[in-house]
Amino acid sequence: MNDNFKNLEHEDVITVYSGQIFVSSRTFTVDEFIAAMMQATKKQIGELTDGKEDWFGEGLDCKILKPGAKSWQRGKVRLTLEFTPENLDVVDANEANGLPQSKIDSPLDDIRQKMHSGNQPNNS
Repeated sequence: MNDNFKNLEHEDVITVYSGQIFVSSRTFTVDEFIAAMMQATKKQIGELTDGKEDWFGEGLDCKILKPGAKSWQRGKVRLTLEFTPENLDVVDANEANGLPQSKIDSPLDDIRQKMHSGNQPNNS
C-alpha cells in the first residue's frame, strides 16, 4: 500500500488520462468531481439526505476496528480524493553537469546588477 497519498484541496485541478470518471471533461476541480459523484449517487439511490450527503462533506460518525487493535475507535469517515506524485529523479541540468546552482552565471546577471546599482539598461 502506498502511504504517500495526500488529500487534495477543493480547488485543485486534475487531468486524468484514462479511466471511468464521473465528470464530462477529463480536466476538473476536486469540487466538480465531488458534485458529479453526488449527482451519480442521487441517480443510483435517490435523494441524498443529510446522512448520505455527509459522505462527501463533514463525514459520518462511525467506529473502526483495525487488525490487531484491542477495541473499536470512534471517529468520522468520508470520501476524499488523494494524489501521490510519481517518483521521478529530476535533477537540474546544471547540477547534473557537476555545477552547483549558485555558481552558474545567468545572462540576466548583468541587467540585475545595473538595476540594483540604479542604472537602467539601455533599451536602444
